[in-house]
Amino acid sequence: MTPPVAKLAFFKLNVPDLAQARSFWQRAFGFTVVGSYDLPDFAEDIMAIPGEEGAPQLMLVQGKPAGDVSVGPGHGPVGFVCPDVAASFAHAQAEGASVLMEPTDVGGVIVAMLASPQGHQIELVQILG
Repeated sequence: MTPPVAKLAFFKLNVPDLAQARSFWQRAFGFTVVGSYDLPDFAEDIMAIPGEEGAPQLMLVQGKPAGDVSVGPGHGPVGFVCPDVAASFAHAQAEGASVLMEPTDVGGVIVAMLASPQGHQIELVQILG
């Protein structure tokens, strides 16, 4: 049986400080806020990269009251394809990301790993050739 059609639309990151997280993703990767909610139980920013309107959106969520949002081992990184991993890596690091793995050629692909100030892993990929 063929599954019904579905389109990947967004992914959410739970964060302890919405303003800090928003600022990092804006500065490090150029996201802009395209919508937001401020409800009794949570606040959420809907973010997108300008010019990438059809791409999945990043949603940052802070609970009210803010609770434990420790990032555990059961998730993978937020991934970006970059034309210049070294430049993106250096820029994100300058904006507060911590280094998990320096840019490395893994056989036709350069991969680098960072962590956001909130602890979410970020994978940068540059396809060579």
